[in-house]
Amino acid sequence: MRNLHPQFAIRRFSVHRIVWEGSITPSPLSEKYEVRIEYDFNRRPVVKIVSPGLRLLPDSTQLPHTYEGDVLCLYYPKRGEWKAELPIADYIVPWISMWLYFYEVWLATGEWLGGGTEHNPRVCSKVRADK
Repeated sequence: MRNLHPQFAIRRFSVHRIVWEGSITPSPLSEKYEVRIEYDFNRRPVVKIVSPGLRLLPDSTQLPHTYEGDVLCLYYPKRGEWKAELPIADYIVPWISMWLYFYEVWLATGEWLGGGTEHNPRVCSKVRADK
């Protein structure tokens, strides 16, 4: 992580868990987002935007492509797009940047253009907790 994304720093580290925090600016016109990546080894990374807070559209009740608790949905777990042996710095961090870019487009247009699979965030929160 340090080599590819030096803006991220380890905030907590133990035998089974690591937490990074850092900033991502998805495009030159974007806001700067403070991000937390929590990774319990051999489980899926949990990604949250620390600041600024994610906003809803006026008529929306749910952020697109998030799990319960506004955890970002970066990939569909049942498709195996990410595995524990893949480096978080190579996969998860770029996916966060892409998610934030499409979030900003969604705020501007009301349409999620980032693709993906529509899902129920409550169901996906159970998938997220699984190995």
